[in-house]
Amino acid sequence: MRSGKRRFRIISGAGARSPTPRRRFGFNRSAAVEPRKGSGMMGGWIFLILLSIGAYVAAKLPPPERTVTGELQGAATASDGDSLRLDGRRIRLEGIDAPEIGQTCRRGEAAWDCGGEARERLKRLTGGLTTACRLHGHDRYGRDLGVCEAGQRDLGREMVLSGYAVSYGRYQNEEDMARKGGVGVWSGDFLRPQAWRRSNGGAEETPHQTDNWSGFILQWLEEQVREIFRKFVNGG
Repeated sequence: MRSGKRRFRIISGAGARSPTPRRRFGFNRSAAVEPRKGSGMMGGWIFLILLSIGAYVAAKLPPPERTVTGELQGAATASDGDSLRLDGRRIRLEGIDAPEIGQTCRRGEAAWDCGGEARERLKRLTGGLTTACRLHGHDRYGRDLGVCEAGQRDLGREMVLSGYAVSYGRYQNEEDMARKGGVGVWSGDFLRPQAWRRSNGGAEETPHQTDNWSGFILQWLEEQVREIFRKFVNGG
């Protein structure tokens, strides 16, 4: 008579093999630890979205007060679209970045001298008027950083509004207006001056983050989105 218990054979020696564990419910352990494809890109998008929300909130906050390190007043001459000379000193307009001298932009198939026209725009804004600047320290090249006015108009704001400069730490709302209006450099294709300097061996310059650091974050986000989009298109 057979017993109800199952019989087991114990095999010893070199040929012995331990029983292979059975798979249950089709579960594959290797699949549990293998990262899902695209999870890294999804995490990158989530990070960018959260950072964008933070930058948007920060942009709505009033800029902090800056310590005034000096004041100048007199007749100014434009060196390029974002810097001028006043009382023998070089002043970099704070919070904007204009196309460089020699930089060209495009409208359709035609190229135009956006760097030269930016300087002419600043010349017109200061011509025949007294320019007053409040200085806030220096940039890395020893130039005074300042917010300047001529004829009771903020020169940095006017340059960005007219599309002959872009936000570089300040005036983000003005840049948005110029972009929507399609004026100046926004009337066609162009490289941001910082990118143009980088591609042409020019000196790097840190954005003026002191009054509105969200402007710098938005510019950085724009570059990151372009890079992610490029990887997505190329299947990377």
